[in-house]
Amino acid sequence: MRNHLLFFIIASFLCFQSYSQKSVSLRKVVGKKSEIGATLPMSVVEIPTGTFIMGNHGDSTSPTSQDQQRPVLISGFYMSATEVTNAQYHEFVAWVRDSIAAKRLGGQYVTIVGNDSAVNWKMASRINYSDPAILSQLGDLVLDPSKTISQKRMLDPDKLIYALEGFNYQEAAKKENKGRDAKDFVYRYTVQVYPDTLAWMRDFGYSNNEQMAVNYFSSPKYQNYPVVGVSWKQASAYCDWMTKHKIMAQQSRNRGNAGGKARLPTEAEWEYAASLNNKGSVKKESGPKETGNDEIGNNTKTAIPGEGKIFPVYVKGAKKGDFGLFNLADNVSEWTTTSYYEGGENFQNRFNPDIQWGTPESESRAQRRKVIRGGSWKDTPTFMTAENRSFEDLDASHSYLGFRIVVNLPE
Repeated sequence: MRNHLLFFIIASFLCFQSYSQKSVSLRKVVGKKSEIGATLPMSVVEIPTGTFIMGNHGDSTSPTSQDQQRPVLISGFYMSATEVTNAQYHEFVAWVRDSIAAKRLGGQYVTIVGNDSAVNWKMASRINYSDPAILSQLGDLVLDPSKTISQKRMLDPDKLIYALEGFNYQEAAKKENKGRDAKDFVYRYTVQVYPDTLAWMRDFGYSNNEQMAVNYFSSPKYQNYPVVGVSWKQASAYCDWMTKHKIMAQQSRNRGNAGGKARLPTEAEWEYAASLNNKGSVKKESGPKETGNDEIGNNTKTAIPGEGKIFPVYVKGAKKGDFGLFNLADNVSEWTTTSYYEGGENFQNRFNPDIQWGTPESESRAQRRKVIRGGSWKDTPTFMTAENRSFEDLDASHSYLGFRIVVNLPE
């Protein structure tokens, strides 16, 4: 089964590049005339600075749980209108593939700059991965033919690795770390970027989901569906790539304000955006309705029993909310950057609250848990709500779990 799926996954991956490059457009979509509009490479919604009542995340059965709710202040940010799609994530995977291959091939695929070399992207985008001569030069990036059903040499998805590097400001800001070298707080780790397509098989035993494992990420049919099977680390790597190789590059081309960062939302930001998006929604009573099956897609708190989704759907297939965001209550659950910590609401700050505990390299299970928000296509109607909250290990991947991004930009 694994080899059978691997054959289709890799073959589809190699042919996906042509349509994905055509389907992903870099639109200027901020709803006002400003330099900021020219710096964002995907459709976003502006979320203004504001205050809202953040829900209690402790024991909801406690008689004092309502007393623990409190107003929090959230700084403004931009949030992607939809979950990141297969096509958008595939552009990231193709960039990683081409950059690794170009450096391995050398010659016309790289440009020498002083004592360093850079990828010649004009030539790298033309690499023919079905050419035996090209494959023969890629060495261990290519699978042993004996491991494929076709007995042909193909790229190994496990070798598509992105190197992520950043600075840990929270650690650097601690008083006990005063005077230490800045390099002590630089973090580096690598991430295999190809989605876990076999999550479709593992998530649902005794189910006929092989077609989704083979086709969901690779077929053009699903290009505008939310990417799934990505871990928190992979989602963070995508945000890092978006910042360094899309936003900054577009800012440079348009001579806009420098700076800005794409990242996963904090739980507070996600919940605040959801509260604004649902502001005009009227809470519905559960039970059979005669108004059709739009309740689930409208991000309302209840849905029609028995009329849920069977798989993820087109990211803009439902009506958008009051703030222009789609599918916060369903389609796929979404990663946040916030660490899951029991009782964390008792000590988090009221100004841009967030909890960060541990690092991506932490071995403690407790330190590796990240908050997940929103319902998904596999949930019962009761859990298809923006209030749905759970957690997963940062290396976990599921067929019902994706992500959207937020962007901070200089004013």
